[in-house]
Amino acid sequence: MAEPVWITLGKHPELGLTAATAQDDLGAAHRLLVDAGFSAGHPDFAYILGGNHPGDVRAALQQLDNTAATHHVAIDDASLFEPAPHEDVPPTKHLLVPSSGLPDPQRDLAEFAGELAARLPGTWHAASHGPNAYAEDFPLGERVWDRGHVSWAFSEFTPLRNAVLTSDSGVELVVFDRPLRRHEFLVAALEPRGSGFAATAEAPTGIVVSADPARAASRVTERLLPRYEKAVHQARIEQLALAVAAGERVLDEWDAVSDSLCDADHWPLDERYDLRQRVRDAEMWAQFAPFLDHGPALAAHAEETLPLLDPAERVAGRWSYRLRALRETLDGGARVQTEFQVVAEALLPDHPRSGEVFADAVALRNAEGWHYSLTWMDNAGVLVDMARAEEALPAPPARPVPTQQAAQSARAEAARAWSPHAARQITAAIETAGGPLAIRFFNGTRPPRSR
Repeated sequence: MAEPVWITLGKHPELGLTAATAQDDLGAAHRLLVDAGFSAGHPDFAYILGGNHPGDVRAALQQLDNTAATHHVAIDDASLFEPAPHEDVPPTKHLLVPSSGLPDPQRDLAEFAGELAARLPGTWHAASHGPNAYAEDFPLGERVWDRGHVSWAFSEFTPLRNAVLTSDSGVELVVFDRPLRRHEFLVAALEPRGSGFAATAEAPTGIVVSADPARAASRVTERLLPRYEKAVHQARIEQLALAVAAGERVLDEWDAVSDSLCDADHWPLDERYDLRQRVRDAEMWAQFAPFLDHGPALAAHAEETLPLLDPAERVAGRWSYRLRALRETLDGGARVQTEFQVVAEALLPDHPRSGEVFADAVALRNAEGWHYSLTWMDNAGVLVDMARAEEALPAPPARPVPTQQAAQSARAEAARAWSPHAARQITAAIETAGGPLAIRFFNGTRPPRSR
């Protein structure tokens, strides 16, 4: 028995009921939808009912339910045939779950995610979540880093199955079914954990991929991953600029306060100096600590870009020297943080003095890290300057034609030049111009070939 034609239904807050067909070509499913009151030709949806009146929706759904079985048409999703809620109750998002009892022609998402992860550059691991993973909401939706089609999909639909792809470098991608489309998936990036990126950071737009893992991996590698890397770098530069500005404010406040707490010879007057110094150390470490994770990537990117930038700017800004200072600062800060973690992990939570010892360890870490925090704030601006200079670089030139391809093109041109068709064109042109007969049959020094 042939597989039935499918109608995929959805709900839109403004357009009302929407529908899409698979492998129908204006056949039975098209006729059923038109008879039920759907209109075709919308730019975003194949069919729309229009309006949100419960009576119209119930009538259209009932007519489709009564006629679908007799025309060998299957409808997804069956949950739309449940009694409509009261008009005062806000509509819920459509759940992307195949109807029970009906065959699911869409490729299994878990299998697809595993094959996609195996084809991406580097080492990736896929973790799939089925319909029972979440009760009502999709928690990863809060971390989806997208402001385009994927963001719209999450606002209108609730995907109850998904897969998260994680690389060895910490990049996370989420894969889930594309709403109202069969044999297609949406792939988007997740915002890096603990990033705290500014709201102004440009998000990498997710993409639509087919159910072919090889083609999907090619699109993810060529389109989504470069967008992600660029977005992460831009967001970290924005975060760095904010941290440097905050560090300068801390130093300005400390300069203003420390003068009032010292005598004419700059000796502290009382214990308030030590207390205020502890506050200064803690505030500076708070601005520096996030870059113990993100700083090495920023420094590595700057070192790769340095040879491409203007030599005069490099010398004037002492960029090479400041990059070396940042590397040393990150190494020193990481060492201080590691020593602190050793002490923190050795504490017994139930010990009566564990809180006091932990507070002393924090203060000691902040004090020992003061030099590295200050050095970072003094030199981190070079990363912002280099990022701006990189944006001003001209676009790379067009890729030259490979030598082998150029040689093949030259041979092809030569072959066309000596073809009978070209010879007739040359002869006709010479006769028209009244040229001598001696050069009608060949041009140049090459003699005519013997038969």
